[in-house]
Amino acid sequence: MQSTRRNLGALTFSFASLGVLLATSLLVSACGGASTGEIHQPRGSQDNPDPSPEPPSTPPPTTPALALPTPRAVTDGAFATSLLCATCHANAGSSSAMRDSAGRPIAPFDLWRSSMMSNAVRDPFWRAVVSAEMAATPSKADAIQAKCFSCHGAMASREGQLDGDEPTLDMVYEDTTRGQILIDGASCTVCHQITDEGLGTDASYTAHFVVNARREAYGPHASPREMPMTGMSGYRPMQAAQTTESDLCGSCHTVFTEALHADGTPTGLVFAEQTPYLEWRNSVFNDEVADPAPEAASCQACHMPTSSEKGESIRTTIATMMGGGMGGGGMGGGGMMLQEREPFGRHILVGGNTVVPRMILEHADELTPNASSAALQATIDRAREALQNDTATLTLAGTDRTGDHMVLTLEVENLTGHKLPTGIPARRMWLYVRVLDSDDQVVFSSGAWDTSGRILAADGVPLASEAVGGPVEPHRDRITDASAVQIYEDVMADSAGQPTHRLMRAATHKKDNRLLPLGWRPDHEDAERTAPHGAAATDANFAGGGDQVRYEVLAPSSRGPYRLEANLVYQAIGQRFAAELLEYDTPEIRAFERYFDEAAREPEELSSLSTALP
Repeated sequence: MQSTRRNLGALTFSFASLGVLLATSLLVSACGGASTGEIHQPRGSQDNPDPSPEPPSTPPPTTPALALPTPRAVTDGAFATSLLCATCHANAGSSSAMRDSAGRPIAPFDLWRSSMMSNAVRDPFWRAVVSAEMAATPSKADAIQAKCFSCHGAMASREGQLDGDEPTLDMVYEDTTRGQILIDGASCTVCHQITDEGLGTDASYTAHFVVNARREAYGPHASPREMPMTGMSGYRPMQAAQTTESDLCGSCHTVFTEALHADGTPTGLVFAEQTPYLEWRNSVFNDEVADPAPEAASCQACHMPTSSEKGESIRTTIATMMGGGMGGGGMGGGGMMLQEREPFGRHILVGGNTVVPRMILEHADELTPNASSAALQATIDRAREALQNDTATLTLAGTDRTGDHMVLTLEVENLTGHKLPTGIPARRMWLYVRVLDSDDQVVFSSGAWDTSGRILAADGVPLASEAVGGPVEPHRDRITDASAVQIYEDVMADSAGQPTHRLMRAATHKKDNRLLPLGWRPDHEDAERTAPHGAAATDANFAGGGDQVRYEVLAPSSRGPYRLEANLVYQAIGQRFAAELLEYDTPEIRAFERYFDEAAREPEELSSLSTALP
């Protein structure tokens, strides 16, 4: 039955291609052959080179063993790689389609291709983590890979569930049709084929979304022209509201894992590995409620904005044909014109990760990104801009003096629609606080770091919590010791309550003091699965929207006036998490170690404060 389904799908592709040729007289072929699943790559796109020749069957001696294959346009069952979509949804120099009012190119493919969604499988850190999980629990290697690829390689995962050829780490390096589908990551034909069935419910979480069986590609626009897209790709465009709603994102950005013992037997406990969607629902940003707050905004509103970089509303045609055909007010073959549409979401899909995109840019020969260096740099720049402008604020909420002691109350405000940081427990941020006297001598410093990104104690030695097997730096409401640091992070614990850095061991949270979003309520239906853990849970100054921390500093009046310098900084890959990962020995981990050693490891700055003190 599966073989029949595949052959029928390929036949549909071929007839569709013939139809568009006859209807539009465009010399474009949508399908190169049903047996191989290959299709022609688009030509003429900005930042999109002509198809590369077929790679040699054996890599040249200089190619690293874990080098990924060069992206190619292929189709596999219900899915196709993004290069097929790029045929019409990439910018072309001769077309005004998919541009904002200033003419800036904003085509979905061109913006998405350098995002972490596109690089969900290329990500060397993610592959290292998967390999570590397999090494830690080898008896569950197949189940671990199935779980991890269900989101990161969703297209290959779905096809593999049907024909028994489920994705593995080994498949990532194979230049086959299935391997190409796999390395295309969270790509166009998975997100745009998800139906609304079960979205926003437990049934849809951890990649249990439903993909339609009719090759329908969903978007937000009414009455889309069917013939160009159906003929070109075999997918029928359809309007569907879920493409602009947060619960679509929630199906993969709400992940639960079953905690395992070392021998692979289940503990019976379930761990919330990441819950950005549930955190958003328990905030003022939730627009799914009957009476949304003024701040309400969907996930897409921030990560796929419908306004330009200058904040202007976007209205544009949503497709073009390579060579200046349909789109941009032009006439395609056969006299078909595409009308301008809105909303138009810029597929920037930017989060807070600058480290992995930089690794991909610097090691493009091995990681073979589906994007140019300029595109990857643009994603890094956008992420850094978002971190600095849209993430958090740091303010001095109060000062007090008792004799020679000064009490400074710092307030951190979370500007995002979820916890900060959110997502996997590898991320962390912390406060770097310095007090200087009238001679600019530092009289107090907490939270400094070295060039490796390790947080330092007062004596300049890394905190004990930075070492493999070290203690957990607790949440703090009051800091009197310069070797104490306020670190906002999620530290996992196993079924015995001991700290762990292996996702499949995690049964609960040893510590979770990541900043809660504004409006978070302890009586909300999602409160239990998004609640703080450890000392933060009982800290009256830790609440929805932010946290306050008091620093008590020895600062005699005779050495004043004083100045406060403070920074809130962030690591997408925390040094402690990385150190624990590097204890395992797999090819993926050794490759990641090489990239990580060469990477700039200093944290990103989210907010800073400089002010005179009494």
